[in-house]
Amino acid sequence: MVEHPLVDAWLAARDKGMRPLQIPGHKYRYTGADPALGSDRLAPLIRDDVSLQGGADDNHYSGRVLERSEALWAASVRADHARFLVGGSSQGNIAAITAVGGPGVAVALDRTSHRSALAGLVVSGSMPTWVQPTLHPELGLPLGVDPSALVGLAPEVVAVFVTTPTYVGTLADVAALASVVHEADRVLVVDQAWGAHLFFLERRGAFANGADVAITSVHKALMGYTQTAVVAVSGARVGADRLDRAVDLTATTSPSATLMASIDATRAVMDEMGAAELERAIASVAQMRARLRQVPGLVVVEEAEIGVACDPLKLTLWLPRTGVDGVGLADLLWQQGNGVEAADADSVVMTMSILDEHEFCLRTADMLVSLLERLRGEPRDPAPSAHWQVVPEVVVSPREAFFAPRRRIPLREAVGEISAEQFCPYPPGVPLLAPGERVTVQIVEDIEQAGRVGRVAYSSDPTLSSIEVIA
Repeated sequence: MVEHPLVDAWLAARDKGMRPLQIPGHKYRYTGADPALGSDRLAPLIRDDVSLQGGADDNHYSGRVLERSEALWAASVRADHARFLVGGSSQGNIAAITAVGGPGVAVALDRTSHRSALAGLVVSGSMPTWVQPTLHPELGLPLGVDPSALVGLAPEVVAVFVTTPTYVGTLADVAALASVVHEADRVLVVDQAWGAHLFFLERRGAFANGADVAITSVHKALMGYTQTAVVAVSGARVGADRLDRAVDLTATTSPSATLMASIDATRAVMDEMGAAELERAIASVAQMRARLRQVPGLVVVEEAEIGVACDPLKLTLWLPRTGVDGVGLADLLWQQGNGVEAADADSVVMTMSILDEHEFCLRTADMLVSLLERLRGEPRDPAPSAHWQVVPEVVVSPREAFFAPRRRIPLREAVGEISAEQFCPYPPGVPLLAPGERVTVQIVEDIEQAGRVGRVAYSSDPTLSSIEVIA
């Protein structure tokens, strides 16, 4: 029988009828039949909330239910030690970079990395050496970091951080990357946020291919609550104690047993029936791709088309030859309740999962075919997204820039200055400009263009007309 100790503890706490003389402030009053203050609005939201401390476990964690659940996850994904997170893979990335880096320590990072990797650089004080991904020559999409890009890294680089799957679903060769990294006696950290399901496919997960540290979101392609994630280590290059210190630095002291139990439950379900369900889902998405390949001019991003392996549950369409605008297509899909992961003029990215039934997948493929024909226009030249192409000039560390005195000036007058903040199109959350980097004419143009077609997040001026630079 598959174990799930945190799930069991959560269920027991939920049914116990507790009236604690401690937090949480809602006192579990919204779980019962008796009305409590604001029940009409709060009961549907709070009724399943159980804390870990003083809820699913006592104040001393003497039941060790979280510890045992984390050990079961580690065993399932071929890791040695795992930590459950309620701050998403963002928290995992910050903790991982803090665990492997340090003040002034050089870390090489894939430039398609999420903005949380920059937060990890600020927290740890590490100095980035940015590694450029290979871009498809026509599609302009990232194909992942090629192992050859890691040859010749400066000797002071102690760790390499790569993102795979990429946001568009392309997969790096983690085994080859691990070989190069370990040959140079460095640590390989893999941000597998978009690929939790890969851990449950034979030889596809980061640890099965030699990663030392891996981060994944349990909510993106599996069934965990939103915000749930896991960071784990394998082997002796990064000690469990070092990871624990980094996680504890970034973690809440009042963790939700509800969120964490959903990680435990997801792992138990995947251990029990995940292989069969993944096989079914992968076959369904393969049929979607086959149907969409019949659309004249449409490029379905997959290995046969672009020459690198792709996430079997990610569906990315490249549109310029059809004349269809990706943003317009995404708007139509959103209006009818089928929001996509991301869209720009050239592409639309969709995440499928094992909860998408076969019939739904086929209906969705037919719907996409119909919409593409409805929106079809004259073929046009591609306009690749700038965030995949940035080659930054790092002047000072992100930490130094983050804490430096700053002044605000018009964005168009900032060329040559050093940014004290970041400009980050979201989605996908990959920065155009980060703290400590030189502002260039091209970056200014890219920021303005990104603001015209979507949301640029995390900058201090939402109008994008000004910027804070190092004073």
